[in-house]
Amino acid sequence: MDNPIDPESRNTGLSVAVYRILKSLARFTLRRGMSVAAMSELVRRAYLSAAVEVIAEEGSKVTTSRICAMTGLYRREVRRLETLPPLTDTKTNDKLNRSTRVVSGWLRDSDYQTKTGRPAALPLEGENGFDTLVRKYSGDITPTAIRQELERLGIISFTKGGLIKLNTRVYLNSTDEDGIAFLGSDTSDLIDTISFNLEDQSPDRLFQRKVAYINVPEHNVDEFRQFARAECQQLLEKLDHWLSNLDSAEEDETKYRLGVGIYHFRAEQSLVNAAEEDINGTEPSDNKA
Repeated sequence: MDNPIDPESRNTGLSVAVYRILKSLARFTLRRGMSVAAMSELVRRAYLSAAVEVIAEEGSKVTTSRICAMTGLYRREVRRLETLPPLTDTKTNDKLNRSTRVVSGWLRDSDYQTKTGRPAALPLEGENGFDTLVRKYSGDITPTAIRQELERLGIISFTKGGLIKLNTRVYLNSTDEDGIAFLGSDTSDLIDTISFNLEDQSPDRLFQRKVAYINVPEHNVDEFRQFARAECQQLLEKLDHWLSNLDSAEEDETKYRLGVGIYHFRAEQSLVNAAEEDINGTEPSDNKA
């Protein structure tokens, strides 16, 4: 029988993993002026919210005493945090979701495609027009609101003949607001996936893989970027088409949010080595040449 991981080793590994996440997050938030005090407040709020969810999932009664025991928060701190308004960005997330659905529908719905299967240039209104596309895939949001959002992002534009054309097959986080929204949703999705796989050792674990090499020459970096983008986009469009056939608003059974995320990463190897030394407690060399 395998020996269980001793608690001290497990906690050390967990500390290193959390430190990596927090350091990347700290670099990002520092550039945007967020202080340690502000981050600490968010950590407290997150621990409170997570504790409530975990206790409820266990089937236990959610009490202040149980929250304090689990998180280490004082009672007065729990009471203070509970009075704060919720931190949500429903407006931004809803806007991203609805705009993405419109672009996705344009890419796969034959009513809005050419005979060769490419996204057609659409009239603003009328049969198979942009307004019908928006109403079909965005719910009750107005076609004007979606058009202005997609124009702002450069995803659509008008032809000389007054038709609306799709400029890109990819919904890009081209603004700071969009990028921050993706930071929250995509990072939490990845952490939730890893967490699920650590807890569930059955064959039903979620797919989570990556490929990386550490000694790729600089002159190949852009080549790989272009190759990976094309291959990943093709796969995502295939997955999007498969999922779109199952997306239903009918309330006949429990619904799930399903998807796959792909991301491209790169880092200069010398910086990776320096980061590893930092994590392992090695003092960085002081080069003053």
